[in-house]
Amino acid sequence: MHTRRFSTMRLALCALQSALILAMLACGSPHEINQQPPAPADDQNPLYVDPASRDFTDNPELLDRILATPHGYFRFVNVPFSREVCRQFGADMQGTPSFNLHGDAHIEQYAVTDLGRGLTDFDDSSTGPAIVDLARFGVSLHLASEQAGFGDDTAQVFDRFLSGYRDALDDPMTEVDEPAVAARKRKKFKYDREAYFRFIDSLMEPVPEQEARGLIESLKPYVEVMLEEQPDLPSDFFHFEGLGYLRQGIGSALDIKYLARVRGASTDPLDDVVLEIKQVRDLTAIDCISIAPGADPFRVLIGQARIATEPYKYLGYARFHDSTFWVHAWVENYSEIEIADDFQSVAEMNEVAYDVGLQLGRGHVKQIAQPLDLQLRREQLRLIDRDAEKIETACRELATAVVDAWQRFKTAHQEG
Repeated sequence: MHTRRFSTMRLALCALQSALILAMLACGSPHEINQQPPAPADDQNPLYVDPASRDFTDNPELLDRILATPHGYFRFVNVPFSREVCRQFGADMQGTPSFNLHGDAHIEQYAVTDLGRGLTDFDDSSTGPAIVDLARFGVSLHLASEQAGFGDDTAQVFDRFLSGYRDALDDPMTEVDEPAVAARKRKKFKYDREAYFRFIDSLMEPVPEQEARGLIESLKPYVEVMLEEQPDLPSDFFHFEGLGYLRQGIGSALDIKYLARVRGASTDPLDDVVLEIKQVRDLTAIDCISIAPGADPFRVLIGQARIATEPYKYLGYARFHDSTFWVHAWVENYSEIEIADDFQSVAEMNEVAYDVGLQLGRGHVKQIAQPLDLQLRREQLRLIDRDAEKIETACRELATAVVDAWQRFKTAHQEG
């Protein structure tokens, strides 16, 4: 569910990054070049990250996005942010149930695609306390409201988000009309397979032949499972027609990613299917979530299956060079929310906030407690009623802490 329309600036970044990263890959496995999330620099503000702790030389667009707005910085510090939420709500989590978590729920994760709409990018999915997602999205709404010029209406937007969440817990079948922002994006969709594959080919950077052969070999178990799960597919559906490195993202800027073209249902090149093969990151630094040690692909796959409005096709995983990768198919049209450009009124932000509330309210409890889903939904409604005021206060204070950390980051960068 993942076709990204990159800007000219983003494609330029890819070219700048490729030489350094390809050279590093030539010296070792993909796992060896992966970097851990930045740690907070001090105890004054646990969301502050010293810019000197990360080398942005080969990723100038990432630095620009972080410096540009508090929300850009917020996207950069997901792990420190989640750890702070765990710390602040530790006492409230005692004896509470575990839920499916998106793990990085923010408003710019909301996308419209050929398959549907809603939060995407499940790289940080896991299970654990619902407050991890509620606080993450709540703070995103605070920052986004200020950036879009709706700061005086932040409380209203947050209330719409919690209303959607409560409504889905009360009745998972609750539906809502497509938000106006999503409808406008959908009207711009184009279906031109030749242009689409020119775009795909432009993103695929060369992979050394030996590495390409090794990766394709490592994907054989994945292909076997896909063909067994979907016996109507032709046996050569996953024949590789092209493979390249993919450079993209903010939170995932340093993850190893590949893009592949496979044959699809026929030999017509316009019938090819595009697969993204993306490194699974280690989230063990977040201590209140439940994950297996190391890089467990199933936390991502399960998050997709249970929370996504419409999961990716051909969802699976592979192991390569001591790393784990999850695999999914892209679609032809994909457009994410951009805070600065997409909202024409606070009412439109309210619509998206409510829509995400519905998605998380359905997804948090889906299949995790069967056949006791009703009991889990009722328990979460009780907990939300109990903690709503504290959640709202915490989101407001955490948003202030993000802005403070962002300002300190900018100052340190300018001085450094």
